Amino acid sequence: MQMTTPGLGDKCQEIVTEVLSENWQVKPIGDHLTEFEITLEDDALSIQQAWNKSYELQSHPDVIDVEPLFAVPIAEIRDGDELQPRLTSFEDQLASESNDVYWGLEQMGVLQVWKKYFPDPNKLPGHGVVIAHPDTGYTHHPEIFGNLLVEKGRNFVRPEREPLDLLQKSGGEVINNPGHGTSTASLMISPPQAQGSYTNGKYVVGVAPGAKLVPLRVSYSVVLLSVRTLAEAIEYAADNGCHVINISLGTAFHNPRLRSAIAYAQERGLIIVAASGTMVPYVVYPAAYDEVIAVCGSNIRREIWQGASRGKRVNVTAPAQALWHAKTRKQDGVFTFNIEQDSGTSFSAPLVAGVAALWLSYHGPDKLIERYGAENIPIIFNQMLQESCDRFPTWEPNKFGAGIVNAEKLMAAPLPDNVNQSVISPGLALQKYTPVESGEGDIFLDLFESQNDEQEGVVLTQALLNEHLAELLQVTQVELPQRLQEVGKELAFHFAVNPQLYEQFAASLRPRKTSFMAQFQTQATQLSKNQNTIREMLLTQGVSTNLNRKLLT
Repeated sequence: MQMTTPGLGDKCQEIVTEVLSENWQVKPIGDHLTEFEITLEDDALSIQQAWNKSYELQSHPDVIDVEPLFAVPIAEIRDGDELQPRLTSFEDQLASESNDVYWGLEQMGVLQVWKKYFPDPNKLPGHGVVIAHPDTGYTHHPEIFGNLLVEKGRNFVRPEREPLDLLQKSGGEVINNPGHGTSTASLMISPPQAQGSYTNGKYVVGVAPGAKLVPLRVSYSVVLLSVRTLAEAIEYAADNGCHVINISLGTAFHNPRLRSAIAYAQERGLIIVAASGTMVPYVVYPAAYDEVIAVCGSNIRREIWQGASRGKRVNVTAPAQALWHAKTRKQDGVFTFNIEQDSGTSFSAPLVAGVAALWLSYHGPDKLIERYGAENIPIIFNQMLQESCDRFPTWEPNKFGAGIVNAEKLMAAPLPDNVNQSVISPGLALQKYTPVESGEGDIFLDLFESQNDEQEGVVLTQALLNEHLAELLQVTQVELPQRLQEVGKELAFHFAVNPQLYEQFAASLRPRKTSFMAQFQTQATQLSKNQNTIREMLLTQGVSTNLNRKLLT
């Protein structure tokens, strides 16, 4: 909940008590003294109730914005979607080609960086850097345990416990993935030599084996997380001596609470790296935020991994397909440790976070802060990272970022004399709402960006989206911006979390081959029919009273 001016904490509590009850807690967040987190111990509100109360709170003249904090599932992609990986002999062949445990490091030039910039065997690459890792927590896997700062770790799911991942399944996740935190951590910090004996004879090597990692348990899963626990973990990392944050998980929808935490961390100099998304048709959050380095995925052939989310929000690409990583399993209460091969942008992000640790370790975090100021370090690194990337044969603009990360070029590049003032700092960026946060058209362009298909002649423009959104909300295109300001965030939320609804609207954006009789229908009639179907789906899934009224108007 954001107030109009600083110093309105008491007024915020008064409004919350009036609209909700005195049982709700109000906690200030961020640095701007206008934002507050409103929570209740029990999860008492349904999605519909939460949106209704948000609109009621926002109607107060002292309130700028209110948005619910949801545990938001990511809509899965159905068979037949262009991003669905094809499990064929070609996939098996790529896995065979990726048999070398070092292939990901070699593709990014990491081994050359170790040799040239970290020659001292007593100071491993990445030494002096602390990486925060909000994920499912840690296990005692030999490949990671020696480089964990367990005493600094936190459990944001069960605060009374340590951040140990006992490989439980909570029952609420779309995809349960216990042990995910161990697997992704290994790609950042595993030592150069095997730390155990595994059945397949493999081991894993992290990009920055000299770095230390703080495990932060925020979820049981990687596709259903509480925005609140992730935001708290990011703020904790910023306040407890971390330099890099790797986020190998995501949520389908933006949230001001999460954005505020990201700005809080970046203003304190933390480099934040996040996975673009796996098996979803849009870049997930927090990767989609401008302040975060969003990482797409490649394979050993320097081609894009088919399951990676892509789009204009992506910054860079890194290895994702058939990567070797640490894996912990549990059967009949017994934990087993092994090295396995798997794919996902969850693995791309930690590779880039490891590169960030190498860069910081070589130049020295304290020296960089003294030279540029902490708040400028993430901006400088992001710029240098993208400028040193390699484009590959299938690279396309506005899909795969600047190209595949080249750590050797990055390390060889001289530090800038001055900070590029054209880049808006996170603190300044938060003083104004972006189109995404205000519910305007850009959020829908991001959500449905994957519908662009040059071969099919589909070019998704703002004009095309406006036409369909105006028909759905039963307003003119002149009236549409105002209507989106009123209910756009909620509408986008329902598209993001409901796969059937998403696919229905996406299908309406694509031209269809029609029968001879259907050719007599006007385009407007077909559009109206499509939007009527989507409108009915929305009305039956429990939207807010406000959105319900707009749909029926």
